[in-house]
Amino acid sequence: MKTARMFSILIYLLKKKLVSADELANEFEVSKRTIYRDMDALSAIGIPIISYLGKNGGFTLIDNYQLDKFTFNEEEKKFLLEGLTLKSELFDNNQLSVLQRKIELLKENKEEFHSNITITSSTLHRESIEEETKLKIKKVLSIIDDGHKICIQYVSQTANISSRIIQPLKLNFMNGSWYLEAFCESKKALRLFKLTRIRSMEVILDNTRNVYTVENEYLTPKSVKVEEIILLFSKSELGKLYDFFTEDEISILEDGSIKVAFHYDSAKNVLPFLLMFGRHVKILSPLWLKHEYRNEIKFIYES
Repeated sequence: MKTARMFSILIYLLKKKLVSADELANEFEVSKRTIYRDMDALSAIGIPIISYLGKNGGFTLIDNYQLDKFTFNEEEKKFLLEGLTLKSELFDNNQLSVLQRKIELLKENKEEFHSNITITSSTLHRESIEEETKLKIKKVLSIIDDGHKICIQYVSQTANISSRIIQPLKLNFMNGSWYLEAFCESKKALRLFKLTRIRSMEVILDNTRNVYTVENEYLTPKSVKVEEIILLFSKSELGKLYDFFTEDEISILEDGSIKVAFHYDSAKNVLPFLLMFGRHVKILSPLWLKHEYRNEIKFIYES
């Protein structure tokens, strides 16, 4: 990706006094024209790059900037490496491991870097579904970089299958699942699409790219109806409850049972979450949720 390459070039310049366009083109396997464009982009964001013409010319950074303004202490370097380790686990992107090696060259301590972060599963899905999702992530990131629209076949939570033309904007990782944030042409609004429910995607190659920007989408906060939910859990569920609730929301009663009071967006379906606890949860309020939960249990029993 362009951003990753530009960051790599910047680190390369920090390690060398003068670098030719030919050397950079060979190092990053791109054309010299691309290198010149990257240098213009770095200069545009305030990186003080000096260009020398001629046979022995090339690119370098202003000395004061190199020494004073773009140095990392060892803790910051370790933080960057940890972040790249986390990202490579999630995205399976070879470029990130290249960046790791380049940042590691900057470390004063030259011993091999071992991350303190290990991720055995980046989502809550089965391994085969997770691998499929990683492939989708890689494809979506490429589409976002290119600025193209895509046509997707999407299955909603209510099993409705639709064909949508969307402009992908960014990926979100929420509640153990990946979502694509995109502008949906049919709804004329910003929407979230769960990656596992996108069954196919086809790139639309046209000239109307990057027609939507997100700046105005968040100027007016969307109204959300929040309601307090009060639950009573068996004492055996305490460990599990700390996965979902804060200390302030949990109260342990004299008999050992656990009372949980929290606020929730009433537009979202909380029943699947409650069903996960089976007979170990009792709904105290609101009354409508108690009735819905009872009807759901009845339906499951009778089906």
